[in-house]
Amino acid sequence: MNKVALITGANQGLGFGLLQKLNELYGENDTIYLGVRRPEAGEEAIKSIEKVNARLEVIRLDVSKEESIEEVKNAIVQKHGGIDLVISNAAARMSKELANKDQVEGFIQTNNMGAYYMLKHFQPNLKANGTFMVVASAFGSLLHLGGNLHSLFNTDNMSLKDINKVIQDYVIDVKAEKDSEKGWPEWINIPSKIAQVALTRVAARDEAVNHPEKNTKIYSVCPGLVDTDASRPFFDNMHEAQSPYDAAGHIINLIDNSTGEYSGKLIQFGKELPWN
Repeated sequence: MNKVALITGANQGLGFGLLQKLNELYGENDTIYLGVRRPEAGEEAIKSIEKVNARLEVIRLDVSKEESIEEVKNAIVQKHGGIDLVISNAAARMSKELANKDQVEGFIQTNNMGAYYMLKHFQPNLKANGTFMVVASAFGSLLHLGGNLHSLFNTDNMSLKDINKVIQDYVIDVKAEKDSEKGWPEWINIPSKIAQVALTRVAARDEAVNHPEKNTKIYSVCPGLVDTDASRPFFDNMHEAQSPYDAAGHIINLIDNSTGEYSGKLIQFGKELPWN
């Protein structure tokens, strides 16, 4: 059966590495959509691939806007009837030059609300045995959060909207500079990644309860340290960092090798990372 996949942020960094690796795995009857904000950037990315195996199609997508995601979902479902693989990879970058209160809203809107919108619109349209991955990080564990805040992410009893409420309240606290006194970490990436992983935990739980017959897998992945423009400013030593292409390898390998046991978990190099 022909496969249909969507990678967001596929024109650069890890997203482009994921595109390269998935193109090597897929064949001429399979389709990979490059979800990008600037279609011309997606076209340039395709031109730089030496051997194109799959059908590569650029589609305009801004994950910070729900209407953009809904439009893309409608187009893909109308053409293919559903989707086999979604990799929610697009992310906003942090800036060392900006105070947290001046960048947190846009950062969370893209990274967290974007992941929520993607799940909301694509999870119901996953085909049988389909996979939905959110690219997160090892920081998406409660081990990186003060114990007094753990109850805010009790994913056994929360909905996707509940997670959104937590992270939106966090944005309010950061903008008001009250986050520190409430015990939030200084680096805004940590709460963001925890909330991303929490979303996949809740979505996987709901999928297992409501549609066990579909055997879909929803989980988050940590690529490890990757040498990209986004990561370089925040790490002094990049000597052991992977290239985007190499980092993408162990993520794409999960597609054929993963089992239902991965669903709802944070996976790095094929192994589960602890939630708490």
